[in-house]
Amino acid sequence: METTERIFFENGIFENVLEEILKAQKIHPGKNFYIQPYSDKLISGLKKYLPGAGYTWRLYASITRDLTNAHYTAEIIDWEYKPDIEFERLAQLNEYIQLHQKGEECIYPIKNGKLCANLISIRNLQKLENPIPVNRFYKISNGTPLKVRTRSGNWSYVTLATEKDDYDHILKSYLDADFGKKVKESSRLSHDARKQRLEVAEQTPTKIHVVTNSYKRNPDVVAEVLYIAKGKCGLCQQNAPFNKTDGSPYLEVHHWTPLSEEGKDTVENAVALCPNCHKEAHLGLDKEFIEINHKRLVAVNTL
Repeated sequence: METTERIFFENGIFENVLEEILKAQKIHPGKNFYIQPYSDKLISGLKKYLPGAGYTWRLYASITRDLTNAHYTAEIIDWEYKPDIEFERLAQLNEYIQLHQKGEECIYPIKNGKLCANLISIRNLQKLENPIPVNRFYKISNGTPLKVRTRSGNWSYVTLATEKDDYDHILKSYLDADFGKKVKESSRLSHDARKQRLEVAEQTPTKIHVVTNSYKRNPDVVAEVLYIAKGKCGLCQQNAPFNKTDGSPYLEVHHWTPLSEEGKDTVENAVALCPNCHKEAHLGLDKEFIEINHKRLVAVNTL
């Protein structure tokens, strides 16, 4: 089974809880320990991609006295929804807590008047020598940098950009979205105003290191989709616009449901498109036209 690594950012954990775990780890290396976020909201990401079931998770956490930096990191080994924990399991957990995390007291459903529905098991907790600024983490949902919160609580699913050489780091999806926004802003300027800005603009672009999310795709899916296409675009039905140096027609494989939206990397979820139609499938206004052709192609390929 392929393993997918994900990052869970917890905002503002009490440092004494984490320090107690660090001390216990020295006595019992390799054992699991527990954190209990103050929220009744189910952590859907951990439920959907359960740690140990083909997915690995890493925790980064800021602390209550400093919400601007991640100070600790650990492996997330398991997640449990407290209302579903059976009595025998709960008794075992409470016994363990009393031995190794006395500061937690027990697996509590309520703490300081706040509901606490999630139980996260962690291992190999480390205190970072160099805390990582919160804005070095990028939200999986939209690629934007994580914002510093003014209060503890809540969490985010993120990627992490790390320092390297002298380049700035930025997530590619955020870079593309930000650039598109700035192009629109420039388009609203008058021609003369834009010319004035161009006259004083730096002509050599700043070099940056771009961080991107990618997927380990199945080459057989690509080869089969291109074979089925027989050199014709699946939307406009025109021949590929040109042949590559090896003589094969140039078409691009498009996923109807994007992999970033949990789409499957299968022949049924893919089609070969010319570059123009591929861009239209992603950016065009006529989504109904795209959907009709999607259904048509699915019907044809299942005959």
